[in-house]
Amino acid sequence: MSTKNKKRPLKAEDRDQAPSSYTANLPRLFLLIGGFFGLIMLVLTPPFQVPDEHDHFFRAVMISSGQFVAKSYPFPEELKKKVPQKYLRGKGGVVPVSIPYTTRKVNHRLPFHNENKQKLSDLKKMLTLPLHMKGQPEVFINTSAGDYAPPLYLPAVMTISVGKALNLSPLWLMYLGRLANLIVFLSLTYWALKITPTGKSVLFLLALMPMTLFLAHSLSIDGLTIASSFLLTATLLNLARNDKQPVKLQDFLIVPATLTLLALGKVVYCPLILLFFLSPKVLFSTDRSRLYLFASSLGLAAISYLIWHWLTKTAGTATVANIPFDYTSFQAKDKLMPLLNSKKQLQFLLNYPSSIFTILGRTLQDQGRYYIESFIGLLGWLDTKLPTWIYMTFPLALIIEALGTQTTSNHAPTEKTLLMLIWLLSNGTILLGFYLLSTPVGNAIIGGVQGRYFIPTAVPLLLFFSLKNNLSKLPEKPFEYITRSLPYYILVVLICTTYTLWYRYY
Repeated sequence: MSTKNKKRPLKAEDRDQAPSSYTANLPRLFLLIGGFFGLIMLVLTPPFQVPDEHDHFFRAVMISSGQFVAKSYPFPEELKKKVPQKYLRGKGGVVPVSIPYTTRKVNHRLPFHNENKQKLSDLKKMLTLPLHMKGQPEVFINTSAGDYAPPLYLPAVMTISVGKALNLSPLWLMYLGRLANLIVFLSLTYWALKITPTGKSVLFLLALMPMTLFLAHSLSIDGLTIASSFLLTATLLNLARNDKQPVKLQDFLIVPATLTLLALGKVVYCPLILLFFLSPKVLFSTDRSRLYLFASSLGLAAISYLIWHWLTKTAGTATVANIPFDYTSFQAKDKLMPLLNSKKQLQFLLNYPSSIFTILGRTLQDQGRYYIESFIGLLGWLDTKLPTWIYMTFPLALIIEALGTQTTSNHAPTEKTLLMLIWLLSNGTILLGFYLLSTPVGNAIIGGVQGRYFIPTAVPLLLFFSLKNNLSKLPEKPFEYITRSLPYYILVVLICTTYTLWYRYY
C-alpha cells in the first residue's frame, strides 16, 4: 500500500501554525461570528450607552471639522471664580448644537436605571433631525476625550465626514462611526488570528468575549486599542517563533503603527513591545533587522507621544465667543476633585512604601469580583450584568485553552518570566496611574479601575500558563476536543448577551 498520500503527523511545535490543524478555521469563524453578533449588538445597543461614548462622539465630530487639538474655553477673568472646575479643567471644541441635543434626547435616563427603556419612536425622530438646525448656532462643549489624538478616531472620522457631506442627522453619524470602528476591529483581529503562531484559541475567546465585542462596535477608542494590542502581540510572537527567517516588510508596517496607536491612546500597553525579546536573535544574531525594527518602532511611538503631549499642553484657548453648552462628563467627579492631588498621593507612597501591598490587597479584596465581571462583560454603563454562568465559565475556558497553548521556544522558564514581566509592568502602571490621578490622597482602595482595561494585556498572562513546549508529551486529543467546541460555546454566550441587551433596553 502506497504511503505517498498519507498525512504526516503534526509535531507539537507545528500544531498551532499548520494550515490543516484544527485551529486553522478560527480566523474565519471569528469573522463570521464577530461580524454577525457585532452588527446585532451595534443596532441593539441604544445610542451612547457604552461608557463615555458620547464624549468620543463629540471628539470625532470635532476632528472631522478640523479641530485636531482640543482647547479650553476662553472664560473672562471675572467669570473664572464663578465657573465650576469641570469647565475650567475641561477641553473641547465647537460642534453643531444638534450634536449634544441628540445625545441628551435619546438618553431618557437609561444609565443606572434599569426600569427605563429606549423608545423606538424617539430614535426614529432623531434620525431625521437636521445636523445644522436653522437659526441655532454652534456651541463649545467639553469632552473627557479631548486628550486623545486624531489617528485613534480615523475610522469614525472618515465615515462621519461622508455623513456630514450628505447632511445626515447626528444619529446617523453615530451609527456610521460605530460601523466603521466595528469593521476595523474585525479586520485587525482577523489579521492577528491569521498570523499568530500560538494561542489562536485564546485570542479567539478574548476577541469574542462579550465585553470586547461590546466595545468594538462603539465609538470608543477601546475597540481600536484592543485590536492593535492583539495584532502587535501576534506579530511579535510570530517573529519569535520564526526567528530564523528575515523580517518581512509587513512587520515594519504593523509593529510601528500598532505601537504608536497604543502610545497615543493608552501608553500603559506599550510594554507589549518587550515581546521582541522572546527571540534571542534580537540581541545575538548578526542579522540586525529585528533590532532595527525594535528601535524604529520604539522611536516612532515615543516621538509621536511627545509631540502630541506637547500639542495638548500648549493648545491654549479656543477662539469662540458663544457660551459653552452645559454638557460634560465631569459631573460625577465634581465632589472628588478637591480630594485629588497626584503630587501629594505620590509623596504618600514614597513616605509609606509598604502601604502599596496593603492597598493592592484591599483593592483586590473589595473590587476583585467587579474586575472579573467588567473584564468578561458588564454592558451599558457597566450597569447591565450577564447571566452568572458566563462569569463562572468564561475564565475557566480561557485558562483551559491557555494550558494547552504551545510555547514559542524551548526556553520555557525565560519565556514565562518575560511574559509575566510584561503583564506586571502594564497592569502595575494602570493601577498606579489610577491611584495617583483618580483616588483621594491616602485612600486604601484604588478607584476608577475597570476590568476592561486588562483585556489588551490578557494574552501574555494567559500564555504564561502554557504547559506545552517542544519537548512536552501532553496528549493532543483532549485539547483538540475542547477547542472544537469553542465556537458552540461562544455562540451560546453571545446569544445570551444579545438577549440581555434586548431585555435591558427594550
